[in-house]
Amino acid sequence: MDTSSSHSSTRRRRRLAVAGVLAAAAVGGTISAPLFAGAQPATQLGAKSTLQEVKIVKYGEVLANSAGYSLYVLSTESKGTLHCTSSACLADWPPLLVAKNSMISTGPGVKGKISHVTRGSRWQVTFNGWPVYTFVGDSGPGKSSGENFVAFSGTWYLVHAAATTNSGTPIKAAASSGTTSGGGTTTTTMAGYGY
Repeated sequence: MDTSSSHSSTRRRRRLAVAGVLAAAAVGGTISAPLFAGAQPATQLGAKSTLQEVKIVKYGEVLANSAGYSLYVLSTESKGTLHCTSSACLADWPPLLVAKNSMISTGPGVKGKISHVTRGSRWQVTFNGWPVYTFVGDSGPGKSSGENFVAFSGTWYLVHAAATTNSGTPIKAAASSGTTSGGGTTTTTMAGYGY
């Protein structure tokens, strides 16, 4: 057996595998392929955690996705049962989804129990039993337009990144409010989202 040809073939396969991984990473793709003997899975340099903590002045340490967008929970889903199932709800409140059997990672400051519920062919990430969502009304990372927003048969709340209990997970900040003539407060809804 010619060992130089065998080594050359092995080097060529390794180069092609590395090139494929680099190409997938360059376009933001994810690959899943069997590794040859002795190979170690590559970790993406600078990869962000699935869940991370962001500081929002008005609310403190808030749970966010890997892009820094705030995460929310729906008040009627505290037991992990999905109520945001209509196309309208999912369009306004996209769930944080990962591929089944994915490793859900956390960054510093994220203390709660991480798990998932099945949504179709994917997993929706849960935090202390609550399914988590982003909000299309947030214009960028670190925004919090959806806090205390009433829609889809419940109230949407930001998530405490350091919460370790189900009841301590929603932030439940005071509503954006105005004083009524009766001395009470009234919750306001965002213009353009007529729910």
